[in-house]
Amino acid sequence: MKKIIALILFCGFLSTANAQKQSYQEKKATTNAQHIAESMDLNDSTKTLLYAILLGKYDETSKQIKGNDLSNEEKKMIYKKSFKQTNQKLSVLFSKEEINTINALLKEQHKKGKN
Repeated sequence: MKKIIALILFCGFLSTANAQKQSYQEKKATTNAQHIAESMDLNDSTKTLLYAILLGKYDETSKQIKGNDLSNEEKKMIYKKSFKQTNQKLSVLFSKEEINTINALLKEQHKKGKN
């Protein structure tokens, strides 16, 4: 009986020890998608698609910038390109006014994060 309990506890420990941690980009995408979904009263499927778009944006910009020793101008160019690509992806799901609202909410979240 003791061996069974020890085995169960050991398996439980291994499963939690091997659980993947959420990356910074995943946390940021989750937080921002949640905030936008609540503010705009989006349904779950639209929220999921928004999360995927934001996660892709954050992952891609991170890959392009991290460890590449870029100047601020080069970083700005990457951010501008990412902004345009994201708006193109959002235009499939949302109207121009809704995209403007999403961008305003993202800007609001960004300012909250800096404070």
